[in-house]
Amino acid sequence: MKKIYLIDGNSFIYRMFFALPEFSTKDGRIVNAVFGMAKFFTGQLVQEKPDYIVFIKDAKGENFRHKIYTDYKATRERMPDNLRSQISLIEQMIGLMNVEIVEIPGYEADDVIGTLAKELWSKRVSPSQPSPLNKEEGEKMYEIDILTGDKDLYQLTSDNIKIYDTMKKKKFGPEETKEKFGVLPQYIVDYLAIVGDSSDNIPGIAGFWPKKAVDLINAIGTIEEIYNLIDTIILPLSKGVPEGGGIKELEKWIHKTLEDMYGIDNTKKIFSCFKGKTFEKLAQAKDLAFLSKKLATLDISVELNDFDINTFQFIPAEITSPEVLDLFRELEFHSLLGGVEEEKDLKTWKDTGLQVQIVGDKEGLESLMKMIYNLPESSFTPKEGSNTPPAHSSLPPQLRGIEEELTWGRKVVLDTETTSLDVFEAELVGVSVYLDDEHIYYINRLHNGPQVEDTDLQNFLQELFEMNLTIIGHNLKYDLEILYLFLQQKNWEHTKHSSQMSLGV
Repeated sequence: MKKIYLIDGNSFIYRMFFALPEFSTKDGRIVNAVFGMAKFFTGQLVQEKPDYIVFIKDAKGENFRHKIYTDYKATRERMPDNLRSQISLIEQMIGLMNVEIVEIPGYEADDVIGTLAKELWSKRVSPSQPSPLNKEEGEKMYEIDILTGDKDLYQLTSDNIKIYDTMKKKKFGPEETKEKFGVLPQYIVDYLAIVGDSSDNIPGIAGFWPKKAVDLINAIGTIEEIYNLIDTIILPLSKGVPEGGGIKELEKWIHKTLEDMYGIDNTKKIFSCFKGKTFEKLAQAKDLAFLSKKLATLDISVELNDFDINTFQFIPAEITSPEVLDLFRELEFHSLLGGVEEEKDLKTWKDTGLQVQIVGDKEGLESLMKMIYNLPESSFTPKEGSNTPPAHSSLPPQLRGIEEELTWGRKVVLDTETTSLDVFEAELVGVSVYLDDEHIYYINRLHNGPQVEDTDLQNFLQELFEMNLTIIGHNLKYDLEILYLFLQQKNWEHTKHSSQMSLGV
Protein backbone atom coordinates (compact mmCIF):
# COMPACT_ATOMS: atom_id res chain seq x y z
CA MET A 1 0.00 0.00 0.00
CA LYS A 2 1.10 3.54 -0.68
CA LYS A 3 1.47 5.74 2.39
CA ILE A 4 -0.32 9.10 2.78
CA TYR A 5 0.36 11.65 5.51
CA LEU A 6 -2.54 13.99 6.27
CA ILE A 7 -1.08 16.77 8.42
CA ASP A 8 -3.41 18.73 10.70
CA GLY A 9 -1.62 22.03 10.11
CA ASN A 10 -2.77 24.13 13.07
CA SER A 11 -2.41 21.31 15.58
CA PHE A 12 1.02 20.36 14.25
CA ILE A 13 2.37 23.93 14.29
CA TYR A 14 1.15 24.45 17.87
CA ARG A 15 2.92 21.29 19.00
CA MET A 16 6.17 22.42 17.38
CA PHE A 17 5.91 25.86 18.99
CA PHE A 18 5.45 24.52 22.51
CA ALA A 19 7.93 21.66 22.12
CA LEU A 20 10.87 24.01 21.55
CA PRO A 21 12.06 26.95 23.65
CA GLU A 22 11.70 30.30 21.94
CA PHE A 23 14.77 31.60 20.14
CA SER A 24 15.33 34.30 17.55
CA THR A 25 17.52 35.32 14.64
CA LYS A 26 20.07 38.08 14.96
CA ASP A 27 17.49 40.59 13.73
CA GLY A 28 15.05 39.56 16.48
CA ARG A 29 12.59 37.28 14.65
CA ILE A 30 11.24 34.44 16.82
CA VAL A 31 11.66 31.24 14.76
CA ASN A 32 11.39 28.23 17.10
CA ALA A 33 8.19 26.88 15.45
CA VAL A 34 9.63 27.42 11.95
CA PHE A 35 12.75 25.54 12.99
CA GLY A 36 10.72 22.69 14.50
CA MET A 37 8.73 22.32 11.28
CA ALA A 38 11.90 22.53 9.18
CA LYS A 39 13.66 19.91 11.27
CA PHE A 40 10.67 17.56 11.05
CA PHE A 41 10.43 17.89 7.26
CA THR A 42 14.16 17.56 6.58
CA GLY A 43 14.71 14.81 9.13
CA GLN A 44 11.91 12.51 10.18
CA LEU A 45 9.72 13.04 7.13
CA VAL A 46 12.52 12.36 4.64
CA GLN A 47 13.49 9.24 6.61
CA GLU A 48 9.93 7.88 6.71
CA LYS A 49 9.32 8.65 3.01
CA PRO A 50 5.53 8.83 2.68
CA ASP A 51 4.32 8.66 -0.92
CA TYR A 52 1.99 11.64 -0.50
CA ILE A 53 1.68 14.59 1.89
CA VAL A 54 -1.36 16.82 2.31
CA PHE A 55 -1.00 19.78 4.68
CA ILE A 56 -4.47 20.93 5.79
CA LYS A 57 -5.18 24.13 7.72
CA ASP A 58 -8.29 25.62 9.32
CA ALA A 59 -10.14 28.16 7.23
CA LYS A 60 -10.35 31.63 8.73
CA GLY A 61 -13.62 32.75 10.31
CA GLU A 62 -16.57 30.83 11.68
CA ASN A 63 -17.95 27.50 10.49
CA PHE A 64 -21.18 25.54 10.88
CA ARG A 65 -20.37 24.66 14.50
CA HIS A 66 -20.48 28.32 15.53
CA LYS A 67 -23.99 28.51 14.09
CA ILE A 68 -25.30 25.73 16.33
CA TYR A 69 -23.27 26.80 19.38
CA THR A 70 -22.10 30.41 19.63
CA ASP A 71 -19.63 29.58 22.40
CA TYR A 72 -17.79 27.02 20.28
CA LYS A 73 -14.04 27.52 20.93
CA ALA A 74 -14.92 30.68 22.90
CA THR A 75 -12.61 29.73 25.76
CA ARG A 76 -9.62 28.96 23.53
CA GLU A 77 -6.77 31.35 24.19
CA ARG A 78 -5.69 33.66 21.40
CA MET A 79 -2.73 32.40 19.40
CA PRO A 80 0.45 33.67 21.08
CA ASP A 81 1.92 36.66 19.24
CA ASN A 82 5.30 34.93 19.04
CA LEU A 83 3.63 32.06 17.16
CA ARG A 84 1.38 34.24 15.03
CA SER A 85 4.43 36.06 13.69
CA GLN A 86 5.87 32.75 12.45
CA ILE A 87 2.86 31.49 10.46
CA SER A 88 3.70 33.30 7.23
CA LEU A 89 7.30 32.03 7.39
CA ILE A 90 6.10 28.45 7.94
CA GLU A 91 3.74 28.68 4.97
CA GLN A 92 6.50 30.23 2.84
CA MET A 93 8.86 27.39 3.75
CA ILE A 94 6.25 24.70 3.07
CA GLY A 95 5.52 26.26 -0.31
CA LEU A 96 9.23 26.26 -1.22
CA MET A 97 9.30 22.55 -0.30
CA ASN A 98 6.57 22.00 -2.91
CA VAL A 99 4.11 20.76 -0.26
CA GLU A 100 0.57 21.85 -1.12
CA ILE A 101 -1.54 23.56 1.57
CA VAL A 102 -5.27 22.79 1.53
CA GLU A 103 -7.75 25.26 3.03
CA ILE A 104 -11.50 24.97 2.39
CA PRO A 105 -13.57 28.08 3.30
CA GLY A 106 -16.14 27.41 6.03
CA TYR A 107 -14.50 24.22 7.31
CA GLU A 108 -12.01 23.21 9.93
CA ALA A 109 -9.00 21.11 9.01
CA ASP A 110 -10.54 18.17 10.93
CA ASP A 111 -13.55 18.04 8.57
CA VAL A 112 -11.35 18.17 5.47
CA ILE A 113 -9.09 15.46 6.93
CA GLY A 114 -12.15 13.32 7.72
CA THR A 115 -13.49 13.70 4.18
CA LEU A 116 -10.12 12.89 2.60
CA ALA A 117 -9.48 9.93 4.91
CA LYS A 118 -12.84 8.31 4.20
CA GLU A 119 -12.57 8.93 0.45
CA LEU A 120 -9.04 7.54 0.23
CA TRP A 121 -9.83 4.71 2.66
CA SER A 122 -12.30 3.19 0.20
CA LYS A 123 -9.87 3.09 -2.75
CA ARG A 124 -8.81 -0.41 -3.71
CA VAL A 125 -6.38 -1.95 -6.15
CA SER A 126 -7.93 -4.14 -8.86
CA PRO A 127 -7.38 -7.82 -7.99
CA SER A 128 -4.69 -9.59 -10.00
CA GLN A 129 -6.99 -12.59 -10.55
CA PRO A 130 -10.64 -11.49 -10.72
CA SER A 131 -13.12 -14.14 -9.64
CA PRO A 132 -16.90 -14.28 -9.24
CA LEU A 133 -16.23 -15.51 -5.71
CA ASN A 134 -13.98 -12.54 -4.90
CA LYS A 135 -16.35 -10.12 -3.19
CA GLU A 136 -13.62 -7.52 -2.64
CA GLU A 137 -12.35 -5.35 -5.48
CA GLY A 138 -8.77 -5.89 -4.27
CA GLU A 139 -6.55 -4.85 -1.37
CA LYS A 140 -6.68 -1.35 0.07
CA MET A 141 -4.70 1.10 -2.03
CA TYR A 142 -3.54 3.46 0.74
CA GLU A 143 -2.22 3.45 4.29
CA ILE A 144 -3.33 6.77 5.79
CA ASP A 145 -1.59 8.43 8.74
CA ILE A 146 -3.13 11.53 10.32
CA LEU A 147 -0.58 13.73 12.07
CA THR A 148 -2.51 15.52 14.80
CA GLY A 149 -3.01 16.03 18.52
CA ASP A 150 -6.80 16.47 18.33
CA LYS A 151 -9.01 13.95 20.13
CA ASP A 152 -11.95 14.13 17.73
CA LEU A 153 -9.93 12.70 14.83
CA TYR A 154 -9.57 9.38 16.65
CA GLN A 155 -13.11 8.61 15.46
CA LEU A 156 -11.57 7.96 12.02
CA THR A 157 -9.15 5.19 13.00
CA SER A 158 -9.60 1.89 11.16
CA ASP A 159 -7.60 -0.94 9.60
CA ASN A 160 -5.68 1.46 7.35
CA ILE A 161 -6.32 4.87 8.97
CA LYS A 162 -4.07 5.66 11.94
CA ILE A 163 -3.44 8.67 14.16
CA TYR A 164 0.31 9.25 14.16
CA ASP A 165 1.96 10.91 17.17
CA THR A 166 5.25 11.93 15.56
CA MET A 167 6.79 13.05 18.85
CA LYS A 168 6.36 9.63 20.46
CA LYS A 169 6.57 7.87 17.08
CA LYS A 170 3.44 5.93 17.97
CA LYS A 171 0.47 5.10 15.75
CA PHE A 172 -3.08 4.63 17.00
CA GLY A 173 -5.42 2.23 15.25
CA PRO A 174 -8.73 0.94 16.67
CA GLU A 175 -7.05 -1.15 19.38
CA GLU A 176 -4.73 1.65 20.53
CA THR A 177 -7.64 4.11 20.44
CA LYS A 178 -9.58 1.91 22.84
CA GLU A 179 -6.53 1.64 25.11
CA LYS A 180 -6.27 5.44 25.18
CA PHE A 181 -9.93 6.37 25.63
CA GLY A 182 -11.60 3.17 26.80
CA VAL A 183 -13.99 3.03 23.83
CA LEU A 184 -13.80 1.96 20.19
CA PRO A 185 -13.33 4.61 17.45
CA GLN A 186 -17.01 4.63 16.45
CA TYR A 187 -17.90 5.76 19.99
CA ILE A 188 -15.36 8.61 20.30
CA VAL A 189 -18.05 11.18 19.45
CA ASP A 190 -20.32 9.72 22.14
CA TYR A 191 -17.43 9.78 24.62
CA LEU A 192 -16.79 13.48 23.82
CA ALA A 193 -20.53 14.17 24.02
CA ILE A 194 -20.42 13.09 27.67
CA VAL A 195 -16.98 14.23 28.90
CA GLY A 196 -16.68 17.28 26.60
CA ASP A 197 -13.50 18.74 25.14
CA SER A 198 -12.07 21.81 26.86
CA SER A 199 -9.79 22.69 23.91
CA ASP A 200 -12.84 23.35 21.67
CA ASN A 201 -15.21 24.34 24.49
CA ILE A 202 -17.46 21.36 23.80
CA PRO A 203 -19.49 21.33 27.04
CA GLY A 204 -20.33 17.66 27.60
CA ILE A 205 -22.10 16.77 30.86
CA ALA A 206 -20.68 18.66 33.82
CA GLY A 207 -19.37 16.44 36.60
CA PHE A 208 -19.82 13.20 34.65
CA TRP A 209 -16.45 11.49 34.84
CA PRO A 210 -14.79 9.65 31.90
CA LYS A 211 -14.84 6.31 33.74
CA LYS A 212 -18.62 6.40 34.01
CA ALA A 213 -18.92 7.56 30.39
CA VAL A 214 -16.81 4.58 29.27
CA ASP A 215 -18.94 2.19 31.36
CA LEU A 216 -22.20 3.52 29.88
CA ILE A 217 -20.98 3.48 26.29
CA ASN A 218 -19.43 0.01 26.46
CA ALA A 219 -22.55 -1.42 28.15
CA ILE A 220 -25.28 0.37 26.18
CA GLY A 221 -23.82 2.04 23.08
CA THR A 222 -24.34 5.48 21.58
CA ILE A 223 -25.81 8.60 23.18
CA GLU A 224 -29.01 7.88 21.26
CA GLU A 225 -29.23 4.38 22.74
CA ILE A 226 -28.43 5.62 26.24
CA TYR A 227 -31.18 8.26 26.22
CA ASN A 228 -33.62 5.91 24.51
CA LEU A 229 -33.17 3.55 27.48
CA ILE A 230 -33.70 6.43 29.90
CA ASP A 231 -36.77 7.82 28.12
CA THR A 232 -38.53 4.57 27.26
CA ILE A 233 -37.71 2.34 30.24
CA ILE A 234 -36.01 4.00 33.22
CA LEU A 235 -38.21 7.09 33.54
CA PRO A 236 -41.51 5.19 32.94
CA LEU A 237 -40.45 2.62 35.55
CA SER A 238 -39.68 5.45 37.97
CA LYS A 239 -43.16 6.88 37.49
CA GLY A 240 -44.77 3.49 38.01
CA VAL A 241 -43.47 2.68 41.48
CA PRO A 242 -45.86 0.19 43.14
CA GLU A 243 -48.21 1.49 45.82
CA GLY A 244 -46.32 1.73 49.07
CA GLY A 245 -42.98 1.15 47.32
CA GLY A 246 -39.99 3.35 47.98
CA ILE A 247 -36.57 4.09 46.55
CA LYS A 248 -35.15 0.69 47.41
CA GLU A 249 -38.09 -1.08 45.78
CA LEU A 250 -37.65 1.08 42.67
CA GLU A 251 -33.91 0.34 42.50
CA LYS A 252 -34.55 -3.40 42.69
CA TRP A 253 -37.13 -3.12 39.94
CA ILE A 254 -34.81 -1.15 37.64
CA HIS A 255 -31.87 -3.44 38.45
CA LYS A 256 -33.88 -6.54 37.47
CA THR A 257 -35.02 -4.91 34.22
CA LEU A 258 -31.46 -3.97 33.28
CA GLU A 259 -30.16 -7.45 34.09
CA ASP A 260 -32.68 -8.96 31.69
CA MET A 261 -31.52 -6.57 28.96
CA TYR A 262 -27.74 -6.28 29.46
CA GLY A 263 -26.61 -9.05 31.78
CA ILE A 264 -25.25 -8.93 35.33
CA ASP A 265 -21.79 -7.41 34.68
CA ASN A 266 -23.02 -4.58 32.46
CA THR A 267 -25.92 -3.87 34.81
CA LYS A 268 -23.52 -3.11 37.67
CA LYS A 269 -21.77 -0.50 35.51
CA ILE A 270 -25.00 1.00 34.19
CA PHE A 271 -26.72 1.07 37.54
CA SER A 272 -23.92 3.11 39.13
CA CYS A 273 -24.82 5.87 36.64
CA PHE A 274 -28.58 5.48 37.01
CA LYS A 275 -29.05 6.55 40.59
CA GLY A 276 -28.83 9.66 42.73
CA LYS A 277 -27.14 12.86 41.56
CA THR A 278 -25.30 11.05 38.76
CA PHE A 279 -28.57 10.10 37.10
CA GLU A 280 -29.96 13.59 37.62
CA LYS A 281 -26.98 15.09 35.78
CA LEU A 282 -27.38 12.59 32.96
CA ALA A 283 -31.14 13.00 32.57
CA GLN A 284 -31.09 16.81 32.76
CA ALA A 285 -28.23 17.22 30.28
CA LYS A 286 -29.83 15.40 27.35
CA ASP A 287 -29.95 18.44 25.05
CA LEU A 288 -26.39 19.40 25.97
CA ALA A 289 -25.15 15.88 25.28
CA PHE A 290 -26.73 15.80 21.82
CA LEU A 291 -25.36 19.27 21.07
CA SER A 292 -21.89 18.17 22.16
CA LYS A 293 -22.10 15.14 19.88
CA LYS A 294 -22.95 17.37 16.91
CA LEU A 295 -19.96 19.58 17.69
CA ALA A 296 -17.61 16.60 17.98
CA THR A 297 -18.85 14.82 14.85
CA LEU A 298 -16.75 15.39 11.74
CA ASP A 299 -18.39 16.52 8.54
CA ILE A 300 -17.02 14.02 6.05
CA SER A 301 -18.90 15.41 3.04
CA VAL A 302 -16.76 18.48 2.34
CA GLU A 303 -16.71 19.43 -1.35
CA LEU A 304 -13.09 18.99 -2.45
CA ASN A 305 -13.40 20.15 -6.06
CA ASP A 306 -11.92 17.23 -8.00
CA PHE A 307 -9.21 16.45 -5.48
CA ASP A 308 -6.40 14.39 -7.04
CA ILE A 309 -3.95 12.75 -4.61
CA ASN A 310 -1.33 12.54 -7.37
CA THR A 311 -0.78 16.30 -7.16
CA PHE A 312 0.42 15.80 -3.56
CA GLN A 313 3.32 13.44 -4.23
CA PHE A 314 6.15 13.77 -1.72
CA ILE A 315 9.47 14.52 -3.40
CA PRO A 316 12.32 14.38 -0.85
CA ALA A 317 14.69 16.36 -3.09
CA GLU A 318 12.32 19.36 -2.95
CA ILE A 319 12.62 19.51 0.85
CA THR A 320 16.22 20.73 0.55
CA SER A 321 15.99 22.62 -2.73
CA PRO A 322 18.31 25.64 -3.22
CA GLU A 323 15.39 27.97 -2.43
CA VAL A 324 14.72 26.16 0.86
CA LEU A 325 18.42 26.25 1.81
CA ASP A 326 18.50 30.00 1.08
CA LEU A 327 15.61 30.45 3.53
CA PHE A 328 17.45 28.32 6.12
CA ARG A 329 20.48 30.61 5.76
CA GLU A 330 18.29 33.69 6.14
CA LEU A 331 16.75 32.25 9.31
CA GLU A 332 20.17 31.06 10.59
CA PHE A 333 19.20 27.35 10.65
CA HIS A 334 22.84 26.36 10.24
CA SER A 335 22.37 22.87 11.71
CA LEU A 336 19.92 22.00 8.90
CA LEU A 337 22.25 22.97 6.05
CA GLY A 338 23.99 19.62 5.93
CA GLY A 339 27.52 20.98 5.96
CA VAL A 340 26.83 23.74 3.44
CA GLU A 341 27.82 26.41 5.92
CA GLU A 342 31.32 26.47 7.32
CA GLU A 343 31.79 25.18 10.82
CA LYS A 344 32.80 28.60 12.10
CA ASP A 345 29.26 29.87 11.55
CA LEU A 346 27.70 27.26 13.84
CA LYS A 347 26.64 28.42 17.28
CA THR A 348 26.60 26.09 20.27
CA TRP A 349 25.89 26.44 23.98
CA LYS A 350 29.64 26.65 24.49
CA ASP A 351 29.74 29.82 22.38
CA THR A 352 27.38 31.51 24.85
CA GLY A 353 29.62 30.72 27.79
CA LEU A 354 26.83 28.66 29.38
CA GLN A 355 27.15 24.95 30.11
CA VAL A 356 23.83 23.11 29.79
CA GLN A 357 23.81 19.55 31.09
CA ILE A 358 21.26 17.10 29.69
CA VAL A 359 19.68 14.83 32.29
CA GLY A 360 18.41 11.61 30.73
CA ASP A 361 18.46 8.96 33.43
CA LYS A 362 17.88 8.26 37.12
CA GLU A 363 21.52 8.84 38.04
CA GLY A 364 21.42 12.29 36.45
CA LEU A 365 18.31 13.19 38.47
CA GLU A 366 19.95 12.03 41.69
CA SER A 367 23.07 14.10 40.93
CA LEU A 368 20.92 17.18 40.23
CA MET A 369 19.01 16.71 43.48
CA LYS A 370 22.31 16.64 45.41
CA MET A 371 23.26 19.93 43.73
CA ILE A 372 19.98 21.50 44.85
CA TYR A 373 20.42 20.26 48.42
CA ASN A 374 23.89 21.81 48.47
CA LEU A 375 22.75 25.24 47.27
CA PRO A 376 23.86 28.12 49.53
CA GLU A 377 21.23 29.89 51.60
CA SER A 378 21.53 32.95 49.36
CA SER A 379 22.00 32.22 45.67
CA PHE A 380 21.92 34.53 42.63
CA THR A 381 24.34 36.91 44.36
CA PRO A 382 24.99 39.88 42.02
CA LYS A 383 28.40 39.67 40.40
CA GLU A 384 30.99 42.26 41.31
CA GLY A 385 30.56 45.39 39.22
CA SER A 386 26.92 44.66 38.33
CA ASN A 387 24.32 47.41 38.26
CA THR A 388 21.95 45.61 40.64
CA PRO A 389 20.61 48.22 43.10
CA PRO A 390 21.02 47.66 46.84
CA ALA A 391 18.19 46.05 48.80
CA HIS A 392 15.23 48.33 49.65
CA SER A 393 16.59 51.08 47.37
CA SER A 394 13.23 51.96 45.87
CA LEU A 395 10.67 49.61 47.43
CA PRO A 396 7.85 50.91 49.62
CA PRO A 397 7.99 49.71 53.25
CA GLN A 398 5.15 47.17 52.83
CA LEU A 399 7.16 45.27 50.18
CA ARG A 400 10.51 45.15 51.96
CA GLY A 401 9.67 42.04 53.97
CA ILE A 402 8.83 40.18 50.76
CA GLU A 403 12.12 41.25 49.22
CA GLU A 404 14.01 39.91 52.23
CA GLU A 405 12.27 36.54 51.89
CA LEU A 406 13.22 36.39 48.21
CA THR A 407 16.80 37.46 48.87
CA TRP A 408 17.64 34.68 51.35
CA GLY A 409 17.19 30.93 51.11
CA ARG A 410 17.73 28.38 48.37
CA LYS A 411 16.31 29.26 44.96
CA VAL A 412 15.69 27.33 41.75
CA VAL A 413 14.57 28.71 38.38
CA LEU A 414 12.15 26.30 36.71
CA ASP A 415 10.63 26.11 33.24
CA THR A 416 8.67 23.39 31.46
CA GLU A 417 8.71 22.48 27.78
CA THR A 418 5.26 21.30 26.66
CA THR A 419 3.14 20.71 23.55
CA SER A 420 0.30 23.17 24.28
CA LEU A 421 -0.79 26.24 26.24
CA ASP A 422 -3.85 24.34 27.48
CA VAL A 423 -2.76 22.59 30.69
CA PHE A 424 -5.25 19.77 30.10
CA GLU A 425 -4.07 19.15 26.54
CA ALA A 426 -0.33 19.73 27.04
CA GLU A 427 2.21 16.94 27.33
CA LEU A 428 5.33 17.48 29.40
CA VAL A 429 8.33 17.30 27.05
CA GLY A 430 11.07 18.33 29.47
CA VAL A 431 12.01 20.52 32.45
CA SER A 432 14.74 23.19 32.54
CA VAL A 433 16.42 23.87 35.88
CA TYR A 434 18.74 26.83 36.51
CA LEU A 435 20.80 26.99 39.70
CA ASP A 436 23.44 29.49 38.57
CA ASP A 437 25.45 30.24 35.42
CA GLU A 438 27.64 27.19 36.01
CA HIS A 439 24.78 24.81 36.76
CA ILE A 440 22.04 24.71 34.10
CA TYR A 441 20.17 21.48 33.43
CA TYR A 442 17.60 20.16 30.97
CA ILE A 443 15.67 17.07 32.08
CA ASN A 444 14.66 15.30 28.88
CA ARG A 445 11.40 13.33 28.84
CA LEU A 446 10.32 13.22 25.16
CA HIS A 447 13.01 14.84 23.00
CA ASN A 448 15.48 12.67 21.07
CA GLY A 449 18.36 11.24 23.06
CA PRO A 450 18.46 9.75 26.56
CA GLN A 451 15.09 10.13 28.31
CA VAL A 452 14.23 9.92 32.00
CA GLU A 453 11.62 7.42 33.14
CA ASP A 454 8.32 8.98 34.23
CA THR A 455 8.47 7.34 37.67
CA ASP A 456 11.98 8.69 38.30
CA LEU A 457 10.97 12.19 37.20
CA GLN A 458 7.85 12.08 39.38
CA ASN A 459 9.94 11.07 42.40
CA PHE A 460 12.40 13.89 41.67
CA LEU A 461 9.65 16.51 41.40
CA GLN A 462 7.88 15.25 44.52
CA GLU A 463 11.10 15.58 46.51
CA LEU A 464 11.78 19.02 45.01
CA PHE A 465 8.36 20.34 45.98
CA GLU A 466 8.72 19.04 49.53
CA MET A 467 11.92 21.04 50.03
CA ASN A 468 12.07 24.45 51.68
CA LEU A 469 13.10 26.56 48.71
CA THR A 470 11.89 29.35 46.44
CA ILE A 471 10.90 28.44 42.89
CA ILE A 472 11.25 31.22 40.34
CA GLY A 473 9.87 31.27 36.80
CA HIS A 474 8.01 33.11 34.08
CA ASN A 475 4.29 32.25 33.95
CA LEU A 476 5.05 29.92 36.85
CA LYS A 477 1.41 29.09 37.55
CA TYR A 478 1.22 27.30 34.19
CA ASP A 479 4.45 25.37 34.83
CA LEU A 480 3.31 24.25 38.27
CA GLU A 481 -0.10 23.16 36.96
CA ILE A 482 1.63 21.08 34.26
CA LEU A 483 3.90 19.45 36.84
CA TYR A 484 0.99 18.90 39.24
CA LEU A 485 -0.97 17.04 36.56
CA PHE A 486 2.15 15.05 35.65
CA LEU A 487 2.56 14.02 39.29
CA GLN A 488 -1.11 13.03 39.40
CA GLN A 489 -0.86 11.06 36.15
CA LYS A 490 -2.42 7.95 37.62
CA ASN A 491 -5.51 9.97 38.49
CA TRP A 492 -5.42 11.99 35.26
CA GLU A 493 -9.01 11.50 34.16
CA HIS A 494 -10.34 12.61 37.53
CA THR A 495 -7.93 15.54 37.86
CA LYS A 496 -8.64 17.00 34.41
CA HIS A 497 -12.15 17.92 35.52
CA SER A 498 -11.16 19.62 38.76
CA SER A 499 -12.07 23.28 38.92
CA GLN A 500 -9.17 24.08 41.22
CA MET A 501 -5.85 22.61 42.13
CA SER A 502 -3.54 23.28 45.04
CA LEU A 503 0.21 22.99 45.07
CA GLY A 504 2.44 22.29 48.07
CA VAL A 505 5.52 24.27 47.10
